[in-house]
Amino acid sequence: MKRPKISIIGCGVSGLTTGIILLKEGYSVEIITEKLPDQTTSAVAAAIWLPYEIHPVELANKWSNISYLQFQELANQPKTGISIIPTKILLKDEEEAWWKSAIPKDSIRALLPNELTPESTCGYMVQAPLIETPLYLNYLLNTFHTLGGEVLIEKVEDITALSNEKELVVNCTGFGSRELLNDQSLYAIQGQIVQLKASDKVPCVLAEYTFGEKGEELAYVVPREDCVILGGTVVKYAEDLSPIESVTNGIVERCQNLVKEIKGLPLKNVVVGLRPGRPSLRLERDGNVIHNYGHGGGGFTVSWGCGLEVLNLVEGREGGQIQDTSSKVY
Repeated sequence: MKRPKISIIGCGVSGLTTGIILLKEGYSVEIITEKLPDQTTSAVAAAIWLPYEIHPVELANKWSNISYLQFQELANQPKTGISIIPTKILLKDEEEAWWKSAIPKDSIRALLPNELTPESTCGYMVQAPLIETPLYLNYLLNTFHTLGGEVLIEKVEDITALSNEKELVVNCTGFGSRELLNDQSLYAIQGQIVQLKASDKVPCVLAEYTFGEKGEELAYVVPREDCVILGGTVVKYAEDLSPIESVTNGIVERCQNLVKEIKGLPLKNVVVGLRPGRPSLRLERDGNVIHNYGHGGGGFTVSWGCGLEVLNLVEGREGGQIQDTSSKVY
């Protein structure tokens, strides 16, 4: 039976990862996109492996585990932008660590009492994949091209018209699906981050609880080769992309209280992005269109697992029943 040519809408981490998986399975794939990877929401992400603002939990854990194992393999390859770093995750409630089952047992341990902060009551030290987004997105794009994938620069205005023209369409447009599909369950989760000058003396620390009266303030420090990222905010339904100075000052203050090593590092940039929030991630097939969007703050974390689920849907396996991929690396 002839395999269909697959057209993916969107060139962020979800679209590229899905495209690579499908190409390696022998499908002919094109990506149709208005923006290249460095212009997408994916490029703004911190990004450290950790499921955040993504539902349903059971499937998020399954997809996150698949991605974790894939990132472990990529960390052994040059120029991928992936490394495995010790990451301290602070908690106020053990129930908030619903993601820990997605981590191999030899890559996680409970924090000792002297490793906690006054605000936290428990936590974990995780060997977590760090994704240097500029390098990693470039690696994905180059891999996609090397495997024979095509990228067409154009904006898709009508997915119904496109699906009538194409054999099989995969929608990876993220927050763009609100306009493309009139999906009003999608909402923006605005996040402001601060970029400081890079330093190899800064540890990776994440507080898995919110600050402030409205619960819209976060504190996390992610050291990358190009900068140290401080976060952040999680403001639902806000869509303004303009940085706010008072918010920047609050982020820096919270993160300095968390990690003293960032004090004195020069400011490089302040960035605002929109995470695609949704009550539940949409990953399903509707005729000859497969939807893969609504990943909240976990787009990188679930990218390989969701890409494999798209493959399942392409080949007629449905309902989250991902085939065993423990020995299969893409």
